[in-house]
Amino acid sequence: MNSIFIDVSAVIVALAVSYFVFWYQKHKIEIDKKRAKGDALAFVVDTLGQVATNVVYDLKDSSEQGAEKKKQAKVKIKNFYADAHLPAPSDDQLSGAIEKAVAIMKLSNEGGKNE
Repeated sequence: MNSIFIDVSAVIVALAVSYFVFWYQKHKIEIDKKRAKGDALAFVVDTLGQVATNVVYDLKDSSEQGAEKKKQAKVKIKNFYADAHLPAPSDDQLSGAIEKAVAIMKLSNEGGKNE
């Protein structure tokens, strides 16, 4: 009786593993695409601060002020990500990165004046 139970269990486990392997092979391309999108999104988040800093410094001497300059920065950042074929960050992420970049730029400018 125990050997029958062990044999049936082994067959069930083998079927389950076989089904998983079959399912994975069938969906591998889709899984790889989702993984690539996730990697791209992580890259976007990692580079957002650097891109925002570059754009803020580029617009530093622009004639626009305040909200108009921020809007122009958002457009430039979105265009950068579109040109790189990467997913664009959300507007909240863009706003936060721009505000942080502006704060850092102001601090670095103040630090240079005090020396």
